[in-house]
Amino acid sequence: VSGWARDPDTAGKIRVTVWADGVHVGTPTANLASSVNNGYGYDATYKIGTGMIPPGTHNICVDGYNAGPFGSNRRLACKSIATDYNPKSAITSITRQSPGYLVTGWASDPDTAGPIHAIITTDGKSSVDVVAARLGRSHSRHIFAIIVPAINGRHSVCAYGVNVSFGSGNGAATCTTILLNFNPAGAFEHVVRAPGSTDLRVTGWALDPDTTRPIAVRVSVDGKVVGSPVAAQPRPDIAMRYPVYGPAHGFYLRTRASDGEHRVCVTAVNVRGGTGDTSLGCRIINAVHPQVPSAPTVTGATGGYGSAIVTWTAPARDGGAPWTSYTITSSPDGRRVTVLSRNLSATVTGLGSNRHYSFNVVANNVAGSSPAGHSRIIVTKSIPPPQNTPAPISTSRYIRNITVASAAEVAMMRREGAADAAHNPSGHAYLILLDIGGQAAGGVVLSATTRFVSYANLVKDVNAYVDGYASAQRPSAPVVIAIGTNNDMDVSAASGASWARSAVNPVAAHAARLPGLRIVGANDIEPGFRGTYAQTNAWLRGYLGATSLPFVFNGSADGCAWTATARACNNGWTMAGLYQLSAGAGPGRLVNLPQIYNNTMAAQWKYISLTGVGQRRPRINFGGALTEWTACAQVGGSCGSLTGVNAWRQMWAQLQSHPSLRVASLPYSTDLRIDR
Repeated sequence: VSGWARDPDTAGKIRVTVWADGVHVGTPTANLASSVNNGYGYDATYKIGTGMIPPGTHNICVDGYNAGPFGSNRRLACKSIATDYNPKSAITSITRQSPGYLVTGWASDPDTAGPIHAIITTDGKSSVDVVAARLGRSHSRHIFAIIVPAINGRHSVCAYGVNVSFGSGNGAATCTTILLNFNPAGAFEHVVRAPGSTDLRVTGWALDPDTTRPIAVRVSVDGKVVGSPVAAQPRPDIAMRYPVYGPAHGFYLRTRASDGEHRVCVTAVNVRGGTGDTSLGCRIINAVHPQVPSAPTVTGATGGYGSAIVTWTAPARDGGAPWTSYTITSSPDGRRVTVLSRNLSATVTGLGSNRHYSFNVVANNVAGSSPAGHSRIIVTKSIPPPQNTPAPISTSRYIRNITVASAAEVAMMRREGAADAAHNPSGHAYLILLDIGGQAAGGVVLSATTRFVSYANLVKDVNAYVDGYASAQRPSAPVVIAIGTNNDMDVSAASGASWARSAVNPVAAHAARLPGLRIVGANDIEPGFRGTYAQTNAWLRGYLGATSLPFVFNGSADGCAWTATARACNNGWTMAGLYQLSAGAGPGRLVNLPQIYNNTMAAQWKYISLTGVGQRRPRINFGGALTEWTACAQVGGSCGSLTGVNAWRQMWAQLQSHPSLRVASLPYSTDLRIDR
């Protein structure tokens, strides 16, 4: 500690007091010559306590003693000093080296320029003392290198320097990890029949990390050791992968064997370190003249809707060649499923509903198929299971590519129907919306166009679509096809009746012969279209009075609330009115398939349904969610829509969020595309 001090009451020298972290350490006299402020200098060195100064920042202060009759002692100055007399260390590399690992690093202590000791620990237990010797002229780092014994496995290796003199103790440890494996390695590559013989030829490679010399392997056939060749054959490819071990680590053995199936195993023999020998695996070599396996035993069959789960146990004998697969066949229908040999169960799909089935299971190997194992007779379910996960997404269509029902046009509609049916697998129910357009006298104007199509031509085209769908419809995949208009043009009781009598009923009559396919009417009812609520309500009464078929509401709730019930919507519409059109006007006949293009739309329908519930009326019968994800993509993203999966999840979540609306199933999800 050095500085200067004076007292204005005297020209003589004064004493100062030195404090370290509040502890008195000395009282030197300022008696050295100084040119600062006519004072005298002081310069003193102190050992604080035992010298075991903890690392960190320390506060050093100096007080001056009052020398005359006036004034008092005074704090002259304080300064901070950072000290760390503990040793430092680091691990710079760690590598596997028999019988453990080679660790290198450095350790040094600020109290000495000489070597210091470092301690190496393995997994916090065993420790090794090594000297970190001086490197060249520098004493800031002192290098150590030592091989530490260790066994196989992952180890935590730490190093710390041993304190020399000052400081609070040994240095902080630096740590790393290493994964050791001194067991031999290699590969059992091939076992084949020797040409013109039933002898076996076994090849592969092996080495041991404890040595560069060739090592032995053991070969067994059907559990009996038949040879222990040395892996000393040239293998340039292995030498490139492991250059430190030399070029010769391949093995080869020829051994006598019968013409039957054999299990051949190879083990690499451990040399020194490690925990033991290493199995290089086993291989099956087929019999020279294999036969088919014995029959699997079918242990169960459970019928679902359009499917069944079949289980079995493996054959008792493989016939001299392992089976590679199983084939499961239904009776009747001949539905077939093939699975890999590791499977002992399979799901057969495409089955009819409420039908009797049995199943045959065979195992297949290179010689052919085994005799069949037979299941008991089961009955598939008659209705789809509740849909409480996102429903499969069917394809719905904005129909904008028809005019006069020409032969080419009818063929096109038939192809579209077949394509949509092929897209819908068994085991689920589906709803498809054919969105046609607004009504006009004697027909319909296709949506977003000025193209007029008469009712007669519309029916021909839609009948073709229905026929195409039926031609490719999967078993146990019932479908509702909704023929839809909107409330944007001719909207009245008369036009509602016309839609039923001229568009929907004729197609329903045509489809009456087709099992698993129903025709219904639909309307894209939106408060934003030109039809008023009164006109639209009249249209629905006209439709329901002119047909016994159900009705699908596939509209929107423009401007309605999404956080409260019984509020107003756009253009004079109300939430109560939308409840009436989507549920109240025909309980048991109305299905609501609302447009769910964003999250708010699902919330709107929750509160519209609660509006009816608040009037002590039934909740809305929701069929699912309607989206236009594909249509928006077709027009370059100029509109927006949720995906079918996300829309279904939003609708499901809104219904489950209120006890009066909770449902066990939400069966449909369908996405619109544009037919141009």
